[in-house]
Amino acid sequence: MAIVYENLGNWSSHYYNVPNHTMVAPVFGFRAYTSSEKALISTEKMDLIIEGDPITIQFHHVGPHEKNNSPICAKFGAGGSVEFNNMTKPYVCEAETPGHYTLVVKSPKKIHISPKIVHPQSQSKGFNTWWVLGFVIGSVGLVIFALVLIALVKEAKRRRIRKMEKISEGGEPFDTFWIGDTKLPLATMIRTQPVLENDDAVSD
Repeated sequence: MAIVYENLGNWSSHYYNVPNHTMVAPVFGFRAYTSSEKALISTEKMDLIIEGDPITIQFHHVGPHEKNNSPICAKFGAGGSVEFNNMTKPYVCEAETPGHYTLVVKSPKKIHISPKIVHPQSQSKGFNTWWVLGFVIGSVGLVIFALVLIALVKEAKRRRIRKMEKISEGGEPFDTFWIGDTKLPLATMIRTQPVLENDDAVSD
């Protein structure tokens, strides 16, 4: 009888896969084959039954993992089946039958976020809403600007009238009259008396 050991190393993930788990150690396996004087190792496999203490497999190269996610032993069986067992010691698994063994940890759950689909119709509605809102804001702004402009024109007229009134206070006062909302000065009419151009009096 010959026992053949194999260590798949970095090729472990190419040959084996554990659903919902991640391998943190290389896959290690062993098989029993018939042996004779003519052939040291034949192609005929043997069923090896281990009596007494099981074979221990210690994994020296273990990948990083979270502290609260301890590795467990995984044995790969025929037909892709996987058998899980707890470690007897840190990074040590027990093997009672030939096969392939490794250490695995539970893979973190992936959160799938579905992309937000924006339909063209909703885009057009949003554009129309912004267009109407912009039109309303623009109209209100235009009305406010017109009111401010009218107020400034009226204030300018009032200031001009006050200035004219102050000037008139130094001379002959002027009466005032209103045309609509505008107050205007009114000069008193004085008729000029006729004066003869020469001193000769006309006698009858």
